[in-house]
Amino acid sequence: MLPETVTIDPKQTWPSYLERLNDSQRNAALIAEGPLMVLAGAGSGKTKLLTARIAHLIDGLGISPHRILAMTFTNKAAKEMQKRVHYFLKDSNVIGSPEIGTFHAICANILRREISKTPFSKQFVINDEADQLALIKPILKKLNIDTEDKAFSPKNFQNKINSLKCEAIEPHQFFPKSDDAFGNYVKRVYTDYQTVLFSSNAIDFGEILCMLYRILRDNVDIRTKYQTLYQYIHVDEYQDTNHVQYLLLSMLAKKEFGGHENICVVGDADQCIYQWRGANISNILNFEKDYPSVRSAKLEQNYRSMGNIVTAANEVIRNNIERKDKTMWTSNEPGNLINCLQRADERSEAETVVSEIRRLVASNKCAYSDCVILYRNHFQSRQFEDVLLRNKIPYQVIGTRFYDRKEVKDIMSYFRAILNKDDCASLKRIINTPTRGIGDTTVETIDGLYLQLLRKTPTATYWDAVKEATTTGAVTIAITKKLNQFVLLLERLRHDSLSLSLAELFQLVIAETKYVAALQKEYGDEAEERLANLEELRLLLENFDESQTDKANLLSQFLEQAALVQAESNDVELSVKLMTCHAAKGLEFLTVFLVGMEEGLFPSTRARNEEDDNVEEERRLCYVGMTRARERLYLSYAARRMVWGRTENRIPARFFGEISKKLRVSSLT
Repeated sequence: MLPETVTIDPKQTWPSYLERLNDSQRNAALIAEGPLMVLAGAGSGKTKLLTARIAHLIDGLGISPHRILAMTFTNKAAKEMQKRVHYFLKDSNVIGSPEIGTFHAICANILRREISKTPFSKQFVINDEADQLALIKPILKKLNIDTEDKAFSPKNFQNKINSLKCEAIEPHQFFPKSDDAFGNYVKRVYTDYQTVLFSSNAIDFGEILCMLYRILRDNVDIRTKYQTLYQYIHVDEYQDTNHVQYLLLSMLAKKEFGGHENICVVGDADQCIYQWRGANISNILNFEKDYPSVRSAKLEQNYRSMGNIVTAANEVIRNNIERKDKTMWTSNEPGNLINCLQRADERSEAETVVSEIRRLVASNKCAYSDCVILYRNHFQSRQFEDVLLRNKIPYQVIGTRFYDRKEVKDIMSYFRAILNKDDCASLKRIINTPTRGIGDTTVETIDGLYLQLLRKTPTATYWDAVKEATTTGAVTIAITKKLNQFVLLLERLRHDSLSLSLAELFQLVIAETKYVAALQKEYGDEAEERLANLEELRLLLENFDESQTDKANLLSQFLEQAALVQAESNDVELSVKLMTCHAAKGLEFLTVFLVGMEEGLFPSTRARNEEDDNVEEERRLCYVGMTRARERLYLSYAARRMVWGRTENRIPARFFGEISKKLRVSSLT
């Protein structure tokens, strides 16, 4: 790896886009030829560097914008880069713009240009995840695969196919062991899926990258065309690239394939937190081996955070082995110590965090919108949502609010239908949830009967129409049987609800509908988070049971309270934000509360010991969470937490012990 060798005249005057850079950023921006790896720590101005480098190539060196390619991972990041480059070049006479976009958008555009080399005869459509499942399910049925076994759920097959595509593995290249039943099924399903996909003139997100890689690999003329077109390649967030993205970039840039090696990658191994969805940290760790003539630059100055936050984050992340040597620093003041909070349980944790937010806002140290509550798993939001609402503090859950999550809405719909048999919306939601063979055609028939009944009797209900369908011959005998079973199920639940607590009613609904088994079948390994949401709902119901004196109307009281919570509107711009650490990547806040930092939660149960790769990814996730904070950072955990119906003693995350005591304070100040 070659050191930076750009010589800079101290008297040099710079255009605005270079003037605003620090020395490390400017040196990297001025390296135009050959491979360049920029290790950019959190808050170090990597977007500023990338956009300034592109502007310099165009404005300073006269490179045609059409010869410049920049690839990133999100539309938001791509638009921000486009906006900045446009601003830098607004006063120049340059014609055209560099190609800046996400991997998938750019590769899809190239595929459309090279349509003759694809299996498609006309413009293809792009299938999303729901479309994928819609193709996979009939294949499983055709192959007589028992999807009642949760190991063979459609979602598991989808996940495996997508992971193979992340590795650029085609069906004929996948060789499972002879005793691997799932793997052998995958090979057959994957083969048939590809056939059906292409015959539908459709492509999925993974195949966009795989197909273009194969076209570039197998067609020297096309590869040469794009190597000539894209003479200067930039890759943002390189630590998040998967194997097929690595192969694509190799086709365009590596000398062994005819490339020019003018490739600039910007990334940070310490922020590689997406290995679970295919990101390959070795891409950035081995960049020097792939490009021996590489020059490197380190952006180690953090402009975002106060000194103590930067130091504490360094102390945590340096415990990882799989990383590039880099030590962040800042010229900012040391600022507040890291506030480490231990509370008795998850409820007390939520109340303490919200109380501190109120105190900070009341003392004019920040606004609600300056505060974020970060957690490892979505289900943790519920306690904080409840306390924030009770304190009339506006909040916004980035992702999906607790009561809006599918599995929670499903059970709540059962509750509403139990309380009110005439609730049309709830009945339509649950009539085939979980799947019981009552499809859209049957529902349309019931809709028609409902309209007929209303014309005769204005007080008729949707429930009347459901029962009418079973007695009029409007549906087949088989469907009549299924509708009768649904009617009997709801009538049983209504009868039993009169003598049950809410928590007991929840358990009964789950058992009678076999809802958990249905979730596991549909989502496979991804069902864990949804099951955790159901457990959180059960705890909520249990607490509600205990808090109410009027035991005769528990269900109506609870549904009324839940409806008020859902109807509560918040000014997004003035709200406390709640989100997972994964969702927070790329964002920053004045005040960060990193909550639930307990062994088995954060780090998750996947992280067993220091030799486990999962520990390193969990530590990187902690580092990302910590470095979102500009001025104040709070780390909290509960000494006891309710887990799957049992109160368990918890121990603080190992990350606490990795922060020097001199940087921590254990009580609010």
